[in-house]
Amino acid sequence: MASCDMCGRQGSLVAAEVEGIGMSVCQACSKFGVVRKRADEVPVPQKKMHREPALRITENYASLLRKAREKKGLTQEDFAKYLQERESVVAKWEQGRMRPSVDVARRLEKLLGVSLVVEEVEQTFVKEKTRTEGFTLGDFVKIRKK
Repeated sequence: MASCDMCGRQGSLVAAEVEGIGMSVCQACSKFGVVRKRADEVPVPQKKMHREPALRITENYASLLRKAREKKGLTQEDFAKYLQERESVVAKWEQGRMRPSVDVARRLEKLLGVSLVVEEVEQTFVKEKTRTEGFTLGDFVKIRKK
């Protein structure tokens, strides 16, 4: 079941325009706006499966970086100057105490000729929002009774 954009109540919804904003609201909240479509016309959102490629750094990145740097004949100091990074950052990468970001790892791959970034396909399900997850407009709006 879908939840109301204003109060979060579960049930049948109508498409309404509340203060110029198009929303899916329950029958009780529809009095605060102009109803555009009835409940039987409003499409109910379905669970969707997203496949997003997740990029991560390999587990043995520290040893790969050290071996590739030594193969090029560079010291940590020279390598850090070449990358325009601090020497302490390069040392932490090679000790495995700090992971480089994916962008930096891509740069390192090009410079050293090693593979540091692995692409994984994650399957995540988008679930409908329940009452306890996040805020709705009803959480912020105080309704005055006349």
